[in-house]
Amino acid sequence: MANLLDYVARYGHLSFERKPFNEVDNLIFSQLAYLDYTETRINENNLTLETVGREYLMKYNYKEVRKIGVSQGFAYELLQKVVEAPRFRNLIVSDYIYDTNRVMMFSAMTFRISKKLEYIAFEGTDEQISGWREDFELACSFPVPSHLRARDYFNRHARMFGPKIITGGHSKGGNLALVGVMLMNQRKVGKIVKIYNNDGPGLRKKEFESPEFDRIRDRYVHIVPDCSIVGIMMRNANYRVVESSKMDILGHAIETWQIDGDHIKHGERSARSKETERRLWVWLDNHDDRERKKILEAVFGVIEGSNITDTMTLFKFNNIVKMIKQAKALDKESKDLVLGLLKYVALRKDK
Repeated sequence: MANLLDYVARYGHLSFERKPFNEVDNLIFSQLAYLDYTETRINENNLTLETVGREYLMKYNYKEVRKIGVSQGFAYELLQKVVEAPRFRNLIVSDYIYDTNRVMMFSAMTFRISKKLEYIAFEGTDEQISGWREDFELACSFPVPSHLRARDYFNRHARMFGPKIITGGHSKGGNLALVGVMLMNQRKVGKIVKIYNNDGPGLRKKEFESPEFDRIRDRYVHIVPDCSIVGIMMRNANYRVVESSKMDILGHAIETWQIDGDHIKHGERSARSKETERRLWVWLDNHDDRERKKILEAVFGVIEGSNITDTMTLFKFNNIVKMIKQAKALDKESKDLVLGLLKYVALRKDK
């Protein structure tokens, strides 16, 4: 089985002139966006990915980065490879933003592929429950503060005589790429040539059927693992399914996605993923934003009240017992949601 590290090893010697940008490069840039570059000189003029990357690798070691999350740990391994690869090391990186507060987590960066093309990457959520709460809260309101930050980022970068732009991100980062383009200045939206949402949430019914989405639909690509849970939240379009080496929630991580040469290894969505999508659509359509917010607060209250902080430990037996006890105090609908989620994972079988 091959992943992004294998792709860099196989094609890292080829420039973008010899081998044009493809969907796997999109995954690499989305993954690199998970690292916090604030202690490097990334925003100085014309610094290469190699220069910034080596500064980061000198400052931090793998063990301390891996403690932040699995996504950050894999991004660290990937960075070690790309700073050595001619395909990536001389790319200019710029306009790095990292802003987190009580109501928003937003991070973005730009990779200059050539004088005519840039890739804008948005950081997504990882295994922390707080990040997953952000993903689910996208179903309750639109736009959220980070959507507006993404819009402003695009409006600043999309210049009449500037390069074309490809954009993307993983998890919530993919949703930010999508919505940011939807909300940006209509006179500038033509500069965006491709939008990759890598297993990120989609749109509520109202926004999915809006002219803002319709005008960019043909440039939109939604990549999901065969066992997708996050990427099927709300409505989406233009699916491309990738095989994952893990199941259910664990398959959300890009490091588990399989690469076949210079493209993703195509798979088929599991029956459970499709059924979960159908149930989510029914649930969302039957509740307004206020009701969704109330129920999601109850669900995450159970998880956080059980002192669970990440998805890696969410379904350990002792934690399941804790959540069942916490759920007993909920109203019937919220209780059914929690118990249904637990049942979904408890019954994990082959796809």
